[in-house]
Amino acid sequence: MATYQQQPFNEYSSVSGGGFDNSQASAGKPNSAGGQTTATLTPVTIKQILEAKQFVQDGPYVVNNIELHNICFVGVVRNVVDHTANVNVTVEDGTGQLEFRQWSNDQKDIERASQGEKGEYNSEVSQQFQIGSYVKVFATLREFGGKMNIQYALVKPIENFNEVIAHHLSAIKCYALANGKLAHPTSAVGTGTSTGQESNAQSLFVQDNDFSNAKPATQRILDFCRDQCRDKDANTFSVHTKLIAQSLGMLEDDVRMHCQTLTEQGFIYPTFDENSYFTL
Repeated sequence: MATYQQQPFNEYSSVSGGGFDNSQASAGKPNSAGGQTTATLTPVTIKQILEAKQFVQDGPYVVNNIELHNICFVGVVRNVVDHTANVNVTVEDGTGQLEFRQWSNDQKDIERASQGEKGEYNSEVSQQFQIGSYVKVFATLREFGGKMNIQYALVKPIENFNEVIAHHLSAIKCYALANGKLAHPTSAVGTGTSTGQESNAQSLFVQDNDFSNAKPATQRILDFCRDQCRDKDANTFSVHTKLIAQSLGMLEDDVRMHCQTLTEQGFIYPTFDENSYFTL
C-alpha cells in the first residue's frame, strides 16, 4: 500500500475564514428559497459538506437551507492511499478537508487486487492524482453505516485556476440565493415566452452570432442533451461529446467548451467520464 502526503493548503487558495457561517442554518427542512430537486447540481465548499445534516432518515443532507443531492467541490489533492483496486483521496480547499474513494477501471489493477498480491505497486488509478494539483469533484452524498459518504465521485483535473475562483463564486451565489440575500432570477432558459429583445437580455448564455432566429450553440447542445436523456437512467446512459458534435454539425472541441459552460451553470453533469454527460 503506497501513501503520499503533503503539507496543508497553500497561499494560492481563493478562500479564507473557513467557508460560510452555518449559524443561520435552519434546524428543519430547507425553506422554499433554498429548496432543491434531486436533479440539482450544487456547488459547495468542503466546510459545507462537513457541516451538512440529515434531518429525515434516508432524506437529503441539508446545510445553509440548501438540500445537497448532487454536489461539486474543488480543492487540492493532499493525500493518496493506494489500495490497488481503489484509492482513498484526501482533498482540501482551505475551509476543510475530506476523503473519498475512487475505484479503478483498469484491468491490471483489478486482476492484481483479486489475486491478493503484496508489495510495492502503483496502480493506474493512483497515477491519475498528483499531490498538490487542483481537482474538481462531482459526487452525491449518501448515508451509509450512520456516516456521510461521498459516492459516485467523478474527478476532473483543473488546468486553469480561474475555475477555482469561478467555483467559489458559484458557491457564494448559491448560498446567497438560498438565504434570501440575493433575488432569484425571474426567467428560465429556453422558455420562449418573452420577446426577442427580452430573451437576449435574460439569457444565461452569450449569443454565438447575430442571426435573429438562430439559437446559441450552448442552447442547442442543452436541448439535444435533454431530448437524448428523456426517460433515461443516468446510471446506464449518457450523451457523449462525439455524438453531440456529429448530430449538430459542430467541432468536438467546441462542444466540450459549451458542455463545460452548461456544467458550471448546473444544467448537465459528467457521468462515466469527462466527455459523457447527463442532464439535471
